Amino acid sequence: MTLEKIAFAAVSLMIIILLPPLLDGISRKIKATVQERQGPPVFQTYYDLSSLLSMEPILPTDRLGFLIAPYVAFASAVSAALLLPFGNFVPVAFTGDIFVFLYVLAIFSISMMMAGFLVNNTYSNAGANREMMLILSVEPILGIAIGILALKTHSLSVSGIPLNLSLTPSVVLAFIFLAYAVYTECAFIPFDIAEAETEILEGPLVEYSGKLLGIFKWAMLIKRVALIWLFASFIALPLVSRFVDLSTPYGGAIALITQLALLVTLYAMSAIIESTTARMKVIQAIRQNTVIFLAGIVALVIASLGW
Repeated sequence: MTLEKIAFAAVSLMIIILLPPLLDGISRKIKATVQERQGPPVFQTYYDLSSLLSMEPILPTDRLGFLIAPYVAFASAVSAALLLPFGNFVPVAFTGDIFVFLYVLAIFSISMMMAGFLVNNTYSNAGANREMMLILSVEPILGIAIGILALKTHSLSVSGIPLNLSLTPSVVLAFIFLAYAVYTECAFIPFDIAEAETEILEGPLVEYSGKLLGIFKWAMLIKRVALIWLFASFIALPLVSRFVDLSTPYGGAIALITQLALLVTLYAMSAIIESTTARMKVIQAIRQNTVIFLAGIVALVIASLGW
């Protein structure tokens, strides 16, 4: 591996593992500012995670599924992030990796549901049910959006799709659907229905404590960054490739900086939306997702017709 690849690999790991808590801290600060509160320090999420990870959990059950769910979620989130392009470097890339990306995201959701269903707690079971209903209604939207982009670019690779994009009506629609699906999958307000801290006490995670809770929360932050990074990559790489050669170290660095800038911007925009929006009811979210899914089917037909 060349020095260039080693540098990009190191930066990629830092973005995947270390950046998510910082972005969450920035988000919390933005929400506090919008709501005219002082808010916690920007590094508060690091303090929270380190505190949780240093504590031994209190276990409500000895079921294996409950114990391994946080580790499965963490591994799934990191695996999804490793499939994404970081500048001109992709940690793990192969033909058809877009399907694996969707697959590991589904595994993350399954681990959340498993965590909620394996304990005898009303709040936990309710949160797991909500997670299941929300995921079953939003995953098809994400699949359709990526399917349209794959169809228009003739690529089944996460890193290949953004390098072959051209602006058409169906591609514009696909980006709208992708933005919606990413925001919903990230469980930002108004779609934090499964956790709903003020309603069902964090739902599937209510019985977790100590390092198991810390691992789960860290995994959720990594998943958010992975999803937003996917969207940022689909915007940044086509734009940057028009001005510089992405195969060069300089081009890769410019692309990576652009991706990072978009990531921070999109995360900040999400924080502003969260601070001014109320949580949806489950049935409202499902109805809205159903309508958007049907619109996505129409967009897929438009894409198949060459538009």
